[in-house]
Amino acid sequence: MKEILKKLCIEKGVSGNETEMLNAVQELLDGIAEVETDNSGNIIAVMGDKNADKHIMLDAHIDRIGLVVTYINDEGFIKAEPVGGIDLRTLPSSAVRILGREEILGVVCTVPPHLSKGDEELSRDSIWVDTGLPAEKVRELVSLGDSIILYSEFKELLNNNIAVSALDNRSGCAVLIRCAELLKNEKLPCRVSFVFSSQEETSELGAGTSAFRLRPYEAVVVDVGFAKQSGVPDEKSGRIGCGGIISISPVLSKQVTNRIIEISKRLSMECDYEVCGGGTGTNADKISASGCGVRTGVISIPSKNMHTQTEIVSLEDMEKISELLSIYVKEGGAENA
Repeated sequence: MKEILKKLCIEKGVSGNETEMLNAVQELLDGIAEVETDNSGNIIAVMGDKNADKHIMLDAHIDRIGLVVTYINDEGFIKAEPVGGIDLRTLPSSAVRILGREEILGVVCTVPPHLSKGDEELSRDSIWVDTGLPAEKVRELVSLGDSIILYSEFKELLNNNIAVSALDNRSGCAVLIRCAELLKNEKLPCRVSFVFSSQEETSELGAGTSAFRLRPYEAVVVDVGFAKQSGVPDEKSGRIGCGGIISISPVLSKQVTNRIIEISKRLSMECDYEVCGGGTGTNADKISASGCGVRTGVISIPSKNMHTQTEIVSLEDMEKISELLSIYVKEGGAENA
């Protein structure tokens, strides 16, 4: 699981450029599933009985938050705008990777505290990046529309925890790949599509288009959820190490959700729960409303420091969710419960 996650997190793939991830996914699923892309940038891998009436979709969005180059001034400073919900509070003085004709490093500019008036809070339209290069060189290497991602190194923490950027939602994608590995030698009673969906951070575009195209009978979405930490409400978070956070919502299928709960208890997972009065804030909202409707459930990986350079998840939680999903598929999903 660690090696899968590391390979996925070092890749680019900001929203709108998900197909940059295709080679990594193909390599990880080589000999396990057939992998393709579609017009929306989704990466889709298929396993099992392709002629089966029962079709299960497992979804995790593969895009990551970042920035996009919007302007280069005469001094060579790069103006940028967020792509997705990047945490603006963490950006000043942060190192970034500018993905131009060549990848170059930069630093988000910040006013020295000696000169600060206390009101220089960073906003979406005041992000400038300094590369140290003259303007002519910057324009040679960087174009408007190029992506920028946070500089982050993959770090192993205590208790099998990992800290790095893009765990939202490369950790969910790693769970899907690990699930496919667990199913490799199984004779499955259904068709299963692993969807690494596009643009969740901007519009949930890929979830809707892939569900419309694939027309699955049911689906399970794997995303990250808020881990318990200072400032996060208990009822909206889960413990790192609990195994996963199971969502309960009016837009979700009670049958799929109850099946997830039943398998989690069978595996002695001490899952936490998030109850929503409406939508889940995940791809499940689009998938469940696709076509004539898709019965959908959600299980999330508890994550600290979401949308920053140092998101934290547990490899043990991820492994447990992979095992749960493999059982869900092997036993034919919720209908056969």
